[in-house]
Amino acid sequence: MKIILMGTPEFACPTLQKLIADPEFEIVAVYSREPQIAGRGHKLQNSPIQQLALKNNLKIITPKTLKNSAAQKEFCDLQADAAVVVAYGLILPQEILDGTKFGCFNIHPSFLPRWRGAAPIQRTIMAGDEETAVCIIKMDAGLDSGNVVAQENFLLNGSETYGELEKKFSVIGAELLVKVLKEAKNGKLHEVKQDNDLTTYAKKLEKSECEIDWKKSATEIDQQIRGLSGSLGAFFMQDDEKIKIFSAEIIDKNSSEKTAGEILNEKFFIQCGKGIIRPKMLQRQGKKMMSIEEFLKGFKGASKN
Repeated sequence: MKIILMGTPEFACPTLQKLIADPEFEIVAVYSREPQIAGRGHKLQNSPIQQLALKNNLKIITPKTLKNSAAQKEFCDLQADAAVVVAYGLILPQEILDGTKFGCFNIHPSFLPRWRGAAPIQRTIMAGDEETAVCIIKMDAGLDSGNVVAQENFLLNGSETYGELEKKFSVIGAELLVKVLKEAKNGKLHEVKQDNDLTTYAKKLEKSECEIDWKKSATEIDQQIRGLSGSLGAFFMQDDEKIKIFSAEIIDKNSSEKTAGEILNEKFFIQCGKGIIRPKMLQRQGKKMMSIEEFLKGFKGASKN
C-alpha cells in the first residue's frame, strides 16, 4: 500500500515510525514544512519529521504551499493509495484531498466535534473537560469536519498535562491510523458523520493567555498551568521577573481570606481568587526548570509569615 505522510512536529514521528516498520506499507514521499530558523545560532533546522525521514532515506517534499497546480501535480503523480496527515501545518486543497485512491486521513486528539482546530489538547485541559478522545478522520475541505473512521475515548482525572497527553496520544493515534489504512485497503472502513451542531473550536494559543490571573480560582489556574505545560508555559511576574510554572498542586479549593496573588508562607502557597495553589515545578528567567524545593533556596520573594 503506497502511502504519503504529511507532518511536521514530533507528534507525527510515531506514525511515520509505525508505517516504516510495517511491511504492508511503502512510503512514497514525506511532506513537511520548510526548515525554519531556530535556536541561538538562528540557523535553518529541519522539522522532527524531516529528520526522521532523512534517517530512513525517504523522499522528502517541503512545498511552501499546496495551492498551485505544480504542487498538486507533483502530489498526484506519486499515485499513492492514501495520505496520512499529522499536524502538517498547510491547508490541503480539494485537488490534494482527491489525489489518492482512498483519501487523506488525519489524527485529531479531541472528542470531535468538540475542539476542532489548532490546539485541541490544550483547550481540552484548560476547559476542565472530564473526557477526551483520539480520532482518525477522513478529511474533507472543512476544518477537522470529516467523517470519523476510528475513535478511542479517554476519561481524564484532572492531573494530566498537555505534554503528557500529546506524547501518549501521538502513539495511540499512530496505532489507530495503521488500523484504519488496512481497513480502507480491505474495503471495511466505517465512517461516522460528525454532528456539526456540537462543534467547538480550539483556536491557536496566544502568548497573552499564558500570564496567570491570580483572581481566578485555583482550579482554573491549575487547568491553565497543565494545559500550557509542555507548550508555551504559564507564568507570573514577581519583582519584575517572569517565573513559569509547569506543574502545581491545589492546597485549598475554597479559601479567599487573603489578597489574590499573595504568597502566604515560606512553602510558597499562593492565594487565588478562590482557593490556594502551590507550584511544584518552576523556571526562573534564564534558568532551567527546577523543583519548588530548589527554587526556594535561591528565591527571596517568599514571605515568612
